[in-house]
Amino acid sequence: MTKLELTDADTAKTEPPGSISSDKTLATFERFVDLPANIETCFAYHERPGALSRLIPPWESVAILRSDNSLSPGSEVLLRSYLMGIPLDWLARHESLDRPRAFVDYQVSGPFSFWRHSHVFENLDYGQTRLKDRIDYRIPFGLLGEMFAGDFIRRKLDAMFSFRHRITRQDLEFDRTLASTAKIDKSPKRIAVTGSYGLIGSQVVSLLGVLGHQVIRLERPGRERRPSIADHNQPSLRANSSTSSVTWDPEKGLEDPEQLSEVDAVIHLAGKSIAESRWTETTKAALIRSRVRATRLLADQLAKLSQPPKSFVSASGIGYYGDRGATEVDETEPASHDFLGQLAQAWEQASQPLADAGTRVCVGRFGVVLSAQGGALRKMLPLIRWGVGGRLGSGRQYWSWIGHEDAASALVWLALNPECQGPYNLVAGSVTNATFTRQLASALRRPAIFPVPALGLRIMMGEMADGLLLNSTRASARRILASGYPMRQSDLLLTFRELLGVQSA
Repeated sequence: MTKLELTDADTAKTEPPGSISSDKTLATFERFVDLPANIETCFAYHERPGALSRLIPPWESVAILRSDNSLSPGSEVLLRSYLMGIPLDWLARHESLDRPRAFVDYQVSGPFSFWRHSHVFENLDYGQTRLKDRIDYRIPFGLLGEMFAGDFIRRKLDAMFSFRHRITRQDLEFDRTLASTAKIDKSPKRIAVTGSYGLIGSQVVSLLGVLGHQVIRLERPGRERRPSIADHNQPSLRANSSTSSVTWDPEKGLEDPEQLSEVDAVIHLAGKSIAESRWTETTKAALIRSRVRATRLLADQLAKLSQPPKSFVSASGIGYYGDRGATEVDETEPASHDFLGQLAQAWEQASQPLADAGTRVCVGRFGVVLSAQGGALRKMLPLIRWGVGGRLGSGRQYWSWIGHEDAASALVWLALNPECQGPYNLVAGSVTNATFTRQLASALRRPAIFPVPALGLRIMMGEMADGLLLNSTRASARRILASGYPMRQSDLLLTFRELLGVQSA
C-alpha cells in the first residue's frame, strides 16, 4: 500500500494532549487501506474480541499473555515475543477512543524508547472506509540503534501492515459475501468448535469472533492452556471473551450434552495428527479412536438433543482418494483401499447419526494446509532456508494445497451456508512436489537442489512416507468454488510470500 502523510487535523484527532509527535527524533511509519464496508462495521471489526490475535502475522512468534479485550482508554494488552532467543515483553495501553473514528494505543514498557499507534477511520463514497495506521516510534540507543536496526524495523513494519490490511480487507469482503448470499441468515450465531486450539481451529475461532459470532469451545476436562510462544494462537484466543467452553472428552463424550442444545453449528476439527509419529499398529488404533470413534460418540449425543445443531462440519482429508497420479479427482470418486483412504471414509461416515436426525452435514477434505506455524510447510522451512532442501522422491507427485486462512474461512462458509451439504475438497490448487518446492525456495530466495530419495523417506517414515509425501492426489476445487466461496489465496508463490512475510523482489 501507499505511504500516507497524515494532515495536522488527523494528528490532532488521534493524539491526546501531551503528545510528543512534534519531537524530531521520532520516526514515523504510515500505511492506509480502503475497506469494503461502512465506518461502523470497520470499527466494530477492530473492537471485537479476537481482532488482535487475528491481526498478528503468522510468521511472528507472539503470545498474548493478557488482554482486557477492549479499546477503552486504560485497557491493556501484554505481549511476549522472542528476538534471537531473548524473550521480550511488551505492555501496551489504549490511550484514547473516538468511536467510530479513531483509537490510539501506546507502549508502556517494551523494546522501543517510544511507540504510539494511531488508527484513523474515514468515510469514503459507496459505503467504503479508509483505515489509516500511523506509528510514531523511537529506536533505543539513538543513532547507533538507527544504524543497526532502522532498516530492519521498517521492513518488519511494512510486512506486518501488509498482512494486517490484507486480512482485514479479506475478512470484511468475506462477511459481505456471506451477507449477500440470499439463503444465509445474517444474525449472529452460536457455533461450537472442537480442536479449537489447533492450527486451523484457532483461525476458525478468531474469524468467527471478528465476524460477531459466539464461539463455544469443546475442551477436555481440566485442561488449562498456558501461554506458548511456539503456538501463539492458543494463548491469544484464550483471551477472547466472546468464547465460552463446555467439557468434552473424546473418549467419553460431552459431560452435559444439553449445553449444546439450540447451538446453530458445530465445526469438528479434533483428532490425533496423522503426521505425529510412525504408523505402527498402536498409532493406527489411536488415530481410529480419536477420529472415528470420538466423532461417532459426539454425533450420537448431538443427534439425541431436543434441538440438534442445524449444521455439522467435520474435517477429513484428500488422503481419502489415495495415489491417483495425474488424474484430477472430485468428490464423487470412491475412497482408496489404503490406510488413509479407509480412515477418512470411516471418519466421514461417523457423522451419519446427525444426518439421520436432520442436521445438515458437510465434510471438508483438506489438502496440504500451508502455515508458518505448523504442518508440512513449517517442517520444510529450515531445510529450504539453509539451502539444503529439494523435491521429495521423483517430485512428479501432485500436492493439492490450501492456505490456512482459506482452510478456516471455508469451514465457516460451510457451517453458515444452508445450500452446502456433503463432501468438499478444500484445496486452492494442485502442483507437483517439484514445483511446490521450487516456488517455496523462490519465495525465500534460496536454491532447492538437494532431492530427498523416496527410499530414504520410506526407511525413515515407513508407510507414512507414501501416504503423506509420495502419493499423488490432484484434487479439484470446483465444488467449493461453485458454492460461491470466495477463495482468498490461489497463487502458490504469492501465498508463500504472504504467509512468510516475504516482500516481492
